[in-house]
Amino acid sequence: MLVVGNFKPAEAVDAAQQVNQMLKSQPLPAHSHVPSRMVNIEPGHYIYQHMGEDPNMLNNAVVATFYCGIATNPTDRTTMALLVQIAKDQFFDQLRTKEQLGYNVGASTNSFSSGKLTLDMMVQGESNPTYLLQRIDSFIYGFQQVLVEFDTVQFNALVNSIASKANEQLTSVDAEANRMWTPIEEATYDFARLADEVESLQRVRLDDVLDMWDRYINPHTAVTYARVDSQLWAAKTSYPSSTDMTTWPESILALAGCLESETHMPVDLSDLSRFVHTAVRQTSADALASLACQYPMANSTQMIDETASGWSKIKNALNMAMHPHNQHALQDSETNFTHVEMYQTMEGKWVITDVDKFKATQALFEMPVPVIKLTPVCRPSKNILLYFVLV
Repeated sequence: MLVVGNFKPAEAVDAAQQVNQMLKSQPLPAHSHVPSRMVNIEPGHYIYQHMGEDPNMLNNAVVATFYCGIATNPTDRTTMALLVQIAKDQFFDQLRTKEQLGYNVGASTNSFSSGKLTLDMMVQGESNPTYLLQRIDSFIYGFQQVLVEFDTVQFNALVNSIASKANEQLTSVDAEANRMWTPIEEATYDFARLADEVESLQRVRLDDVLDMWDRYINPHTAVTYARVDSQLWAAKTSYPSSTDMTTWPESILALAGCLESETHMPVDLSDLSRFVHTAVRQTSADALASLACQYPMANSTQMIDETASGWSKIKNALNMAMHPHNQHALQDSETNFTHVEMYQTMEGKWVITDVDKFKATQALFEMPVPVIKLTPVCRPSKNILLYFVLV
């Protein structure tokens, strides 16, 4: 129990005991206590698709989740925090400002008391999810060079900025209580977590950030590549079938989705694949002009305005189909997921059809281990005292 207020230690203990007597609660038996445990996603690239239920919803959404680092490791947490700080502004600038894929674009990190850190890249917009993920991939393929060229002086300034923010005095009792409640809720009781992170910040170097990117996120170099792409498809967006996903490359599906969105006509994937195969021998401009003739946009002339949002997406999708990135040779999973009704795309990614069945095939992380034993303790916060009382 967390007691917050202007109490003396004895008063805090007494208040906790009174609450316990009023509730007349008893601890759960050990066999009835089901702790929360994280699923340990094994290496591989997974896709989960969900169709929106609102027929009027226009927006699609995707979240690319990369599992990297250990949540209980202060160095991993601070390295990931620095990585996100460097990536999120450029991610927003490229996909939101320049490509205008949607208003809700961002990169963030999450951690859990038992499990791994995650890097989450999210885009919400009217483009089809396959295309959105292709654009996220395009950003990922180019971001390593950004890290390589990142200025050391700028990096040190970023470290100092994060450390200064972490060391700021909290301005309210609620903020202080919330900070203390988190390790209680996680059952780690690691009340020195913030101080440990600030200390580890001083040891993290730019090379450590680059190493984390290459180890977990860069598909060409990742030693342990575990990724889940969550896709939300708007009801009005053409949804690829399992046959489509096992037969055609994602780049063809993304291009077909962009064309259907702009021409308002169905696209034959076989014809489109043949067109792309032929267009490889053309320049990008000639290929785009040929595509405009074969798939004219609704209510448009033959003139191509490459600055228009629709044609800009089609141009990007066509270039990705003509010159696909060299796909990372996905690590062979020890589990064959066909027995839980999953199937693989042409690129070797596993499509999750039933979340519960998929989770049942995965191991769980160990139980969270408390950093310290919880005992009554007094923590001064200006004129207010916070007490952790074991009841």
